[in-house]
Amino acid sequence: MKLGYIAPINYLHLIPENETLHLLLAHLLTDKSYVEFYNKKFDRGDTIIIDNGAFEFGKPLSANEIIDLINKSEVKATYVVAPDYPGKPWQETTEATQQFIDQFKERGMDKKFKIMAVPHSITGDWMGWIKGYQCLTEMKEVKIIGMSILGVPNAFCTLTGTSDIAFNRIFATAYLKENNLVAKDIWHHYLGLGDPRELVMQDLLGVADSNDSSSAIWHGILGISYDSSAGGLLKGKNTTEVNFNLEYTDKNLAAIKYNTKRLRDWAGHE
Repeated sequence: MKLGYIAPINYLHLIPENETLHLLLAHLLTDKSYVEFYNKKFDRGDTIIIDNGAFEFGKPLSANEIIDLINKSEVKATYVVAPDYPGKPWQETTEATQQFIDQFKERGMDKKFKIMAVPHSITGDWMGWIKGYQCLTEMKEVKIIGMSILGVPNAFCTLTGTSDIAFNRIFATAYLKENNLVAKDIWHHYLGLGDPRELVMQDLLGVADSNDSSSAIWHGILGISYDSSAGGLLKGKNTTEVNFNLEYTDKNLAAIKYNTKRLRDWAGHE
């Protein structure tokens, strides 16, 4: 499983050098140093995904806003995430994805980038989520499917009886496998982490191709090291919002390095 480490801009140099997948946040593309850092990664052959802002702002940037940001920043990337709508009926995201694909083609962006799509549904509508998943994976332009930290727990909570992120995504992945619903020939990217040890089970299930998270570096910055509890964080995920403009200090460097190493271990890296 490939890992993408999300970090404040002044901490980007602590991303493990041998990781080759990166998820970029759209609203940070206005920062020149941020773009330059990842353009160098792209030039060496790394995979770059540009997110659409739905997690940070509660709704995605429009197709034109994303395209304008990409063009103005001159960022280099492999994939762009189509607009997705957490908590909305599954059809809203599938329709928006198709519209995004059409607009991408109209502006000639399909010659440079491929598309990632993220299924959603209203709360508890796991059958609707599966319908959305199937519709998106059947679009020939969609090359990556995003297993959302928001969308999957929101959909499957009625089946599992909990809103826990890790439990629901493990359950949903196992359900898709058990019922032969896992789409073939498409990349499955798991967006974000609740409990970092979710990666152990996802690696075992064998559906997750990649994951991105701020967990390892951000918890390290806060002085929190992963522990031996079932989730890896005895007190749960710290809810302090990531400060992407945080001034650099090496105060908790040991915790950051420990966390990145443990995440690699749990994802099955040698």
